Amino acid sequence: MQLLDPQVLASSRDLVWFSRHSAQSMLLGLQRGQLRGAGIEFQQYRSYQAGDPIRHIDWKLFARSDRYFVREAERETQMHVCIVLDTSASMTQASFTAPKLNKLHYAKCWIATLCWLLNLQGDSFSLLTLCDQNTQYLPEGRGQPHHRRLARTLEQLEARGHWPKKRQLTNIWKYFEQPCQVILVSDFFETESEISDFATHLLAGKRPCLPLQLLIEAEQTFPFDKALKVRNPEVGRSLEVNAKQQRKAYLQAFCSAQQKLTAHFNAHECTLTSIAIEQPLQHALRNFIHTHSGVS
Repeated sequence: MQLLDPQVLASSRDLVWFSRHSAQSMLLGLQRGQLRGAGIEFQQYRSYQAGDPIRHIDWKLFARSDRYFVREAERETQMHVCIVLDTSASMTQASFTAPKLNKLHYAKCWIATLCWLLNLQGDSFSLLTLCDQNTQYLPEGRGQPHHRRLARTLEQLEARGHWPKKRQLTNIWKYFEQPCQVILVSDFFETESEISDFATHLLAGKRPCLPLQLLIEAEQTFPFDKALKVRNPEVGRSLEVNAKQQRKAYLQAFCSAQQKLTAHFNAHECTLTSIAIEQPLQHALRNFIHTHSGVS
């Protein structure tokens, strides 16, 4: 499975993310990271890569080695990003216009690319995947070896079951004892309010929880007008409906649910970012970072 697209990486290299929630002192002084680039204190040399500023090339070293090297420097940040990924069965929903693409695969590529950027900054990241049938945790780390471990973990993930019940979440709160910035990736399809309640628990513990909602275009527009079989993958039941007759009611219910979800996060000053998986990955990543970053 190819999680990193070279074209996406090339178009995203200019992005820098320093969460405004970190900047607002939620994590200030509690977690140290390194942002590599044009910093204050020399850190190391690395091979030149396409897109690196020419001014960072060490020309004296080039004269001696006949190879291009970039000087990296570092400065402090306060960023550990823990990505929580919903792996319940609804994340298997595929696009109607691109049937080979489903929410989970899009989430994997989005997470791998974001962590590639965090790795460039020198920030640390961890991954927690949640469903009632399997919970996995990749501890905090940084660097290329850690990013490869993340990619292997993502590649092996499958979506099944439903969101864990409260009693099943008892043992995961220890992963948030240390300060971290949480990104919650889900379609936020809830039976009651279980996913929102999870976010509320984190927010109550002073852990910023930034929500990324993955949808397919058809869930937003309901472009059907004939007989339609609607299946709930988390309970395995199907229902046949007249799409034309149900369209208005569906769109009203969807709009109401979205407004409720948006208001829930707005109340905690955490903007809900909703993305259709048919959207190019680099646009989705840029939109999320610009929404939540303290750096423009």
